[in-house]
Amino acid sequence: MCAHNRVQENAGDVYLQLKVLSMGRQKAVIKARREAKRVLRRDSRSHKQREEESVTSLVQMGGVEAIGMARDSRDTSPVKARNEAQAHYLNAIDSKQLIFATGEAGCGKTWISAAKAAEALIHKDVERIIVTRPVLQADEDLGFLPGDIAEKFAPYFHPVYDVLLKRLGASFMQYCLRPEIGKVEIAPFAYMRGRTFENAVVILDEAQNVTAAQMKMFLTRLGENVTVIVNGDITQCDLPRGVRSGLSDALERFEEDEMVGIVHFNKDDCVRSALCQRTLHAYS
Repeated sequence: MCAHNRVQENAGDVYLQLKVLSMGRQKAVIKARREAKRVLRRDSRSHKQREEESVTSLVQMGGVEAIGMARDSRDTSPVKARNEAQAHYLNAIDSKQLIFATGEAGCGKTWISAAKAAEALIHKDVERIIVTRPVLQADEDLGFLPGDIAEKFAPYFHPVYDVLLKRLGASFMQYCLRPEIGKVEIAPFAYMRGRTFENAVVILDEAQNVTAAQMKMFLTRLGENVTVIVNGDITQCDLPRGVRSGLSDALERFEEDEMVGIVHFNKDDCVRSALCQRTLHAYS
């Protein structure tokens, strides 16, 4: 009987030891989990603090110097004219507040306007760049496209985006596009209603597809220290038959205005390629 009791006692001791060991392991696991959570919270706070300090540094230093533009292979070459029409265009951008440029594909209208806008932003002549264009036709129906407004509009922004990316550098471009920063803003033309443009370079591309009323609405939003560049090709107007292009209308209204720059490109001004120029002549 005594032997039997001793066996039971030993078994009980083993059970208690195992239970204590198990509880110890559970406590160790709980403690480890708590410690892991503390480390994650600390790392998260540290990351957030570094991010805030980075943004503060960018704002204080104007963005360009702080990011390290050289590592982005930013194109710093001067914007030079390749023909007489481009020289007139560059001079108009430098000396006028409102500039109209018309002409067929490949004349450099979009490239020059975007490159000059990037130059003005880097030199802190303006606070931001605004790029807009009519998306489809006069109604600008984006509803069938997937995503939010930025995702819907992105494909139409590529011609200007590619130039800004090259001239600003990838890091600074990414920084400028952040909604809370807003140094580079893209939006469909319909979203320009009610806006006032100040301290900015505003580029309206594909302007042949806005109506006369829309053009008036757009041009009456001009504020202080703003350069507005309106580009388009009247021969590529997609407006319904009988609807007058706002670009054609504006060109007539401002033709004699010395405060407004108007530049007309022709087929011989095409600089995209010899083949592009030959194609323009073949289809003229």
